Amino acid sequence: MMMEKSNQASFSLRKVLLITLIAGTLDGLAAVIFLAKMNFNGVFQYIASAILGSTAFTGGIKMVLIGLALHYFIAFSFTLFYTFAATKIALLKQHFILSGILYGLLVWTVMNLIIVPLTKIPAVPFQYEKAILNAIILVFCIGLPISYLTARKTI
Repeated sequence: MMMEKSNQASFSLRKVLLITLIAGTLDGLAAVIFLAKMNFNGVFQYIASAILGSTAFTGGIKMVLIGLALHYFIAFSFTLFYTFAATKIALLKQHFILSGILYGLLVWTVMNLIIVPLTKIPAVPFQYEKAILNAIILVFCIGLPISYLTARKTI
């Protein structure tokens, strides 16, 4: 699927899906390694708990798979938004490092201040160290990969 306008970058669903796979995998791995200390199932059960509540922690592999699907859906949504915006705003591709850093911070803000509070995940006290680690992960695993790969002519 290609849509093209004169003087604007092309938009490719294939490229969006590939960037989603890369960024979503990097983010998921970082969460498993740095946030959950190698607890793969726990990370994706936690994500599933956003829509299913505490039962996600007792549902086994089914809940892990639901969480994994939800994780990639969220990564797809953020990738789609950025890649579409980059077809309209040339500065996003021209300054992809700064754009990626800012986008990672925007993703952190949207997820933590808007999306997570609307889910079934219980509220927890704010912890600066955890927030900073989460922001760093989102900058390096979501923002920068999405901005860099979107700026590339081929992928």
